[in-house]
Amino acid sequence: MSQTEQDLINWKTDAWKDRNMVAWYSSFMTGTGGTNRLKNLVEIALCERYIRGQDVLDVGIGTGRASLPLIDKGYRVSGTDSSQAMLDECRRLADGRPIELVPGDVQALPFGDARFDSLISLNVMTHFPHVEAVLREWKRVVKPQGRLIFDIYSLDHLSFARGQEVTLDSLLAQGREKFNMHLSSEALVQIADSAGLRIVAAVPYGSLFSGEYKHWAQPMPLQASHWWKRQLSWLATDDAMLGMGAFLEQHWFACLTTITTGRFMVVLENEADPAANRDWLADQMSLSRSLVTEPIRLADLAPYLQLPVEQWREQFDRHLDHSRNRTLSYFIMTTFLGRMEPIDWLDLAPRNGPTLQRWVKAEVIDRLLQEFVVDWHRKPAVAELCRRHGVDLGASLDYLLLRRFIAQFAKPAEPHHS
Repeated sequence: MSQTEQDLINWKTDAWKDRNMVAWYSSFMTGTGGTNRLKNLVEIALCERYIRGQDVLDVGIGTGRASLPLIDKGYRVSGTDSSQAMLDECRRLADGRPIELVPGDVQALPFGDARFDSLISLNVMTHFPHVEAVLREWKRVVKPQGRLIFDIYSLDHLSFARGQEVTLDSLLAQGREKFNMHLSSEALVQIADSAGLRIVAAVPYGSLFSGEYKHWAQPMPLQASHWWKRQLSWLATDDAMLGMGAFLEQHWFACLTTITTGRFMVVLENEADPAANRDWLADQMSLSRSLVTEPIRLADLAPYLQLPVEQWREQFDRHLDHSRNRTLSYFIMTTFLGRMEPIDWLDLAPRNGPTLQRWVKAEVIDRLLQEFVVDWHRKPAVAELCRRHGVDLGASLDYLLLRRFIAQFAKPAEPHHS
């Protein structure tokens, strides 16, 4: 391990020991503002979906936002954190619930071998570059065939979104304040093989609340716009919109690959199986290729969906009956994979699809018109004709032309008379 990596680990480990920082973090994570409701719902549901057995260790437990709901559902939970202030806050929020809390480091857990059925860790591995060393220690305290569940940022997504390969070294070079740990699918397989672990799943999620990622929309990245942040703020109070967000996270993005969202939940099993890991990677790569090169049809995704296709359509259509949900879905899905028309709305939502398909057509026409009126007078054959005394007169016609074109293309079709 390089000195840069060790300095980063030390800095990240010490960052949350300040009680004032812990108090702020606790207030932030237990609040319902922004996208917190959706983030907590999705991450806790993923942990519960993949946990095996009843004895669970939460590493980097923090305030216990994942573990306390698990206790309420009958799981026996222990937690560890390098910050005593975090453990004290978790104890306060537990409010008498039975939970074992022990100070400890992610790479030196204060528990005996093979004690737990499953280990969960949320928003912890994202901070540290020594993933393999950490996983070897986590594996030690988990029983054979037990589960290790944690989230990590997606290097596949970052490289695909930027259109160029991004390396871990380049992320480390940004400095410790900006560093977040990313893994590619190939690196995950290498680490799992080396540590003697089998990949059960790598579930993409966070398309609606991973603000670090600029998604795909051009010219203004969707998640960088204040307008989009205002739309997402409704998740705090609109239960129908929260349900739509959860459906997209759990039944669309979660069924795809690590190129599609900024982070993913890793589920590993404590048994060595390099052949299964190779098969998993081959399937991931095949699906990723089809997503970016072929029309996306729901029937083609049937093996990955958690619902029968017709049931999926019916539920999606029901969510889209809510007007805010149509807006939310339209913008997140039409920026998906950087393509304006990555999907057929009629295929996904037979009832609401025609409306959304018209929105797509209108936006495509609008973009083409805007590109034309901005550029037509700059073309060499026209530019000289539009220039008088050094002034580009063509630019003064932009609004007039755009108004005429919109009137022409947007006017209702003439009624048909037989």
